[in-house]
Amino acid sequence: MAATMAAMQNKNRYVIVVGLGKTGLSCVRFLDQQGFRVSVVDNRLSPPGLDVLQRDFPHIEVKLGEFDEDYLRDADELIVSPGLSVNDPPFIDLLDDVQLGGDIEWFVRQAKAPIVAITGSNGKSTVTTMIGKMIEACEHTVAVGGNIGTPALDLLLNKNVPDYYVLELSSFQLETTESLRAETAVVLNVSEDHMDRYDSLMAYACAKRKAYVNARHRIVNRDDVVVRSMFEEGDSIGFTLDAPRDEDFGIRHKDDVAYIAQGNILLMPVSEFPLLGEHQLANALAALAIGYSLGLPVQPMCEALKHFNGLAHRCEHVATINGVTWINDSKGTNVGATLAAIKGLPGPMVLIAGGQSKGAELSDLSKIETGKLRGSILIGEDASLLAGYLSQVAMVQFACDMHDAVAKAEQLAQVGDQVLLSPACASFDMYKNFEHRGDCFVEAVKELQLNGN
Repeated sequence: MAATMAAMQNKNRYVIVVGLGKTGLSCVRFLDQQGFRVSVVDNRLSPPGLDVLQRDFPHIEVKLGEFDEDYLRDADELIVSPGLSVNDPPFIDLLDDVQLGGDIEWFVRQAKAPIVAITGSNGKSTVTTMIGKMIEACEHTVAVGGNIGTPALDLLLNKNVPDYYVLELSSFQLETTESLRAETAVVLNVSEDHMDRYDSLMAYACAKRKAYVNARHRIVNRDDVVVRSMFEEGDSIGFTLDAPRDEDFGIRHKDDVAYIAQGNILLMPVSEFPLLGEHQLANALAALAIGYSLGLPVQPMCEALKHFNGLAHRCEHVATINGVTWINDSKGTNVGATLAAIKGLPGPMVLIAGGQSKGAELSDLSKIETGKLRGSILIGEDASLLAGYLSQVAMVQFACDMHDAVAKAEQLAQVGDQVLLSPACASFDMYKNFEHRGDCFVEAVKELQLNGN
């Protein structure tokens, strides 16, 4: 009876999904199943997912092209794509007339299990996947999604409610989320990203900070000054690449061996963790802190870490050819991610970088440790901007595409070097997304391997 009453109420509520694509389609699926009146608008004439929408939901009206403010005003609520800012026209003009939200806001209103909320400039996908594996290793059920893999609202289509939901959340998604009360939340780190959307690093950090609001447990990166400033230091469980205190997770040394530790307790040798780089080690420590806050036993979590082989395009080992190791970090779409990858890997290395810098401050690239880079091969729209800073620490060459970049890197690299694709930029000037860019890199490296170079 209650479900019938809810369906009747939903039928009288009109929701417009603004922006199609993967997230928009998930919103349509959820709303249609719940019996809401739905329509879709998109300011693109041929948005991704249009064919699926028209095939699976022929009864739903679609309006394409320039937004019609009067049409939008007729809705009871707008679900706005994270790719669109509600602080821009026409949405800013509608705030007094129409309720605005996003897919995560709708998700948290409906979710019946504790939510783990994971955000940050870098490492979100890795930590989200790690904690999902840890929860499974501790014999609990989990549904993982959000900004990675399955859209959040699609997770609700499964009638079997898991023990936990683990969500990767972008700053864009958090902008339109007001009702989140996470069981555990973490802002992994904050560095400049999406500066074409935010006025300042502080504005970007404020969007990230929303993950902590009303969270029962808050995990803090003790090594990140911006994250530390988000709340009182004592009100948290922390992680650090230094020696940890109390219940925090970090690194301790005994008899010249580095260990992952909680407080003074040694948990496992760092050498048993399979991923490359200090930034990946920080991700592992963050995941352990999250799991500990949920009451998960530490040893099964450590076993999950020992078998975690990482994600594609995140410091992924591609091949070793003639003594040179090729690493795909195409997910390094901002300066902070690229600097973390460079710092975490032994040098010397040849860096392949470039793309769309999204208005970010690039000057930190000039602070890379002397001798770490043998050289940089730069591609894409903002290659010349990156060159202005990278040329201060190593030689710079330009390439016309990824195959050209790989060929130039192969000529420059010496035995024992790494060639690291970590662009510090978005990919959309040359590629569909960072995955496409990484796939092109892998393809070019495999061709080198096949040709016996």
